[in-house]
Amino acid sequence: MKYTVIIPAAGLGARMNLGYNKVLLNICDQPVIKRTVQQFVKDPDCQAIHLAVRQEEVESMTELFEDEEKVVGIHVGGKERQDSIYNALVNVEAEYIFVHDGARPLVDQAIIARLKDKVVNHPAVICGVKTKDTLKRVANNEVTDTLDREEIISVHTPQAFKGDLLKRAYEHARARNLTVTDDSMMVEALGQTVFVTESSYDNIKLTTIEDVRLAEMILGGKTE
Repeated sequence: MKYTVIIPAAGLGARMNLGYNKVLLNICDQPVIKRTVQQFVKDPDCQAIHLAVRQEEVESMTELFEDEEKVVGIHVGGKERQDSIYNALVNVEAEYIFVHDGARPLVDQAIIARLKDKVVNHPAVICGVKTKDTLKRVANNEVTDTLDREEIISVHTPQAFKGDLLKRAYEHARARNLTVTDDSMMVEALGQTVFVTESSYDNIKLTTIEDVRLAEMILGGKTE
């Protein structure tokens, strides 16, 4: 199967207090976004890569990827993550579309392969890992319930979809002003089943400086 990937990278990363987009931060001497994109460049089944970026970073991102043939679109992102993805999505025509966070540079080929295998038979597939912690539901600082860890996963990206389903889900969400935290929630809102495959605990999203340090340790082959 062949697919196109959309990579939203329009966030500022306020929790890192960098003053600039966290995907432009160097980890092990390479920008985060460059590492992320390269994971899909390496996959021969990835036909095209679309980025959604901050308006003031379109020029710098274009220069960063000017020699990368698979990066065929650099689009201006929106206010929210889902707006950024939509701005890229309207420019994509593909049977299968993946969506992956620009700030997840440690995705590996095994994760991508599992998604490819599954999306051929299931039109919406996410990846995730089982939570290691005990999870409790809390209201007013009081525990109301303890959740069964065997029924809970921490959801990662990439997420993989049949292209027509993802587009329909986005239009449905926009028409109803739905606010979501990941793309599969839009598919769920259509009443469609979302399937799951395994991610990796290394496939972290860089949100804090501590995440960056952990990513550098992983890339350096170190463990805590």
